[in-house]
Amino acid sequence: MVRCLVIAIALLGCGDKQLETLEAVRDEVCACKTPACGEAAMKKVPQDKLESNRKMQHVAHAMLDCLAKLYDADRPSTDPDAEAPTSPGSAAPASAGTP
Repeated sequence: MVRCLVIAIALLGCGDKQLETLEAVRDEVCACKTPACGEAAMKKVPQDKLESNRKMQHVAHAMLDCLAKLYDADRPSTDPDAEAPTSPGSAAPASAGTP
């Protein structure tokens, strides 16, 4: 009985460390404002074999969702009626004054 308890604690300890590492990377990816930052944070995901369980999959899914949002925000608009972004020092478009 004691032997089973020791093995269970050892297995849970390894999984918790991997989960904590993955959660730290997820938090870093989700805090990024640019896709380049997100990609740099993703490189910190351990390359060794990770234990796959429901919690690890949930964290990985959340991490990839954050990265996808970064890519979507960086993608230019394909809406022809959307206003073009202007830089703070640029002049207004010529058509802005005509009705």
